[in-house]
Amino acid sequence: MRFRKPRKANGFTLIELLVVIAIIAILIALLLPAVQQAREAARRTQCKNNLHQIGLGLHNYHDVYNMFCPRKGGSAAPLGIATRVDGNYERRSGLVGLMPYLDQAPWYNIIAAGDPTGANHGGQSYPQGGPAPWISATSYPEFNLRFAGTKCPSDPAQLVGGNIRGLLNYAFCMGDMTQHVVGGTTVNANDETLPNGLFGLRACYGVRDIPDGSSNTVAFSERVTPSVGGFGQGGKPSADIRESTLMNVATIATAPGTCLSAATPISSGMRYTDVTNVKGKFGSVWCDGQAENVAMNTILAPNKPSCTWDANNNADSAVVVLTASSYHTGGVHALMADGAVRFISDNIDTGNLGVPTTRGAKSPYGVWGGLGTRYGGETLGEF
Repeated sequence: MRFRKPRKANGFTLIELLVVIAIIAILIALLLPAVQQAREAARRTQCKNNLHQIGLGLHNYHDVYNMFCPRKGGSAAPLGIATRVDGNYERRSGLVGLMPYLDQAPWYNIIAAGDPTGANHGGQSYPQGGPAPWISATSYPEFNLRFAGTKCPSDPAQLVGGNIRGLLNYAFCMGDMTQHVVGGTTVNANDETLPNGLFGLRACYGVRDIPDGSSNTVAFSERVTPSVGGFGQGGKPSADIRESTLMNVATIATAPGTCLSAATPISSGMRYTDVTNVKGKFGSVWCDGQAENVAMNTILAPNKPSCTWDANNNADSAVVVLTASSYHTGGVHALMADGAVRFISDNIDTGNLGVPTTRGAKSPYGVWGGLGTRYGGETLGEF
């Protein structure tokens, strides 16, 4: 009688299956960070390219007018109409003037022409150049434009409750000032007409007005769009210091470094402890030239806190420390006045943050402060 050999079972044993699953899990764990890093590298490159395009727009504007645009300006109005449709009260953001040089000429032409008869706005007339930029988003939809190149793909944030206006991640550089006293008159950064930096109220400077050198002067940098404190709202727990601003730090007018101690991050590293005094405004109304909406200054190093000196819950604080911020690891991109884009480290030198600035003088805020001024006479090395 012949005996058959037992057949060898096909398939995996339980132990073999577990080993295969463990190997696959290890491979996924190794690959996912690499995929994420590749995606972030692509987003970071796109963000850098966006700033390059803004730089080209600035220089095309300069070719036409022999100067750069102001941070805010426009038509004056006597505040005679409660609905603010008689002018834009010199608060129209310089981004509106840049629109023709950012491939948005048709939309800009509509704003520039206005609607004197109200034919396109249900009978409500609007002046040339548009109304007050802070009016209802539904009243004047021309200011709600979302166009390519103003949003960094690394920043996923949206305003609480949604926002139908176009969002913004790139900020005009106001220089290194919070407040100046000139001839007995106090001049605040938000309404500075002779800023240390390139951009202010009705301030239009050209390359000829940058004795420090256009390659050593910041024109724009990044700021994170807030996901906290939608227009007119307060803060929320664990507000991220990159995307929000701490109110009521009065001492920043003369010692801006106090913003650092007043906004002490908690153990997670990037959060305010006092969430009751937090607001988030940057980029929520890109057409409104108020500093909190469209600007930054070179005082605190990138990705540090931002502060206002008062408890104003809108974007109207006069004395501000508005810090560049991003979701890139280690720093932010900055557009220089010559059109180059440089990466600025979170650890850049900021000098003495316990003293105020003086208009036209060398910045006390180290290399970063010097990069924000156009005529401070600083000698800057590598940064």
